[in-house]
Amino acid sequence: MADATGLPILRMYTGPGGKTRFAWTVLPLVRKTGLGSVGLFSELFVNENILDNAGDLRLQFAVTPLPKGGAGEGPQLAHTAPRKQLVLTLGGCLEFRSCDVETFDETTSATIGAGDILLAEDLVGAGHAWRFVPARDGQLKPWRRCYIHLGDEYDHFVELLRPS
Repeated sequence: MADATGLPILRMYTGPGGKTRFAWTVLPLVRKTGLGSVGLFSELFVNENILDNAGDLRLQFAVTPLPKGGAGEGPQLAHTAPRKQLVLTLGGCLEFRSCDVETFDETTSATIGAGDILLAEDLVGAGHAWRFVPARDGQLKPWRRCYIHLGDEYDHFVELLRPS
């Protein structure tokens, strides 16, 4: 949910000792009006290496169905993110956990649901695993999502989301 200060984004990154960590951060938004731009907007992120920004966006959609029998466990394979990417959850609810951690808190475990944005950048280290958890209505639902791949040319975007 956006407010006057920004759009919440869950950052998943490699922390000390190669452990995946989680932290909520905010993408700054500013109010704009005029020429059809009414509301709160982030800065425009463009690939400075492509002068007209044509053909720059790489995205894909994915759906992970519920396990047979509707049990909530789902994939338990520990893995790191394959690239820096934004993951926009369109449906479903998941709990992410850092691997190789025995005590979980808000930096080693996080839950996301429909409408949440995850910045995945835990590219090295022990990685993370996730499982289905009930959504706000108490139901388990398939995970529907959109990946937006972020190459090195978007490091300025990733840096903007890191706490100072």
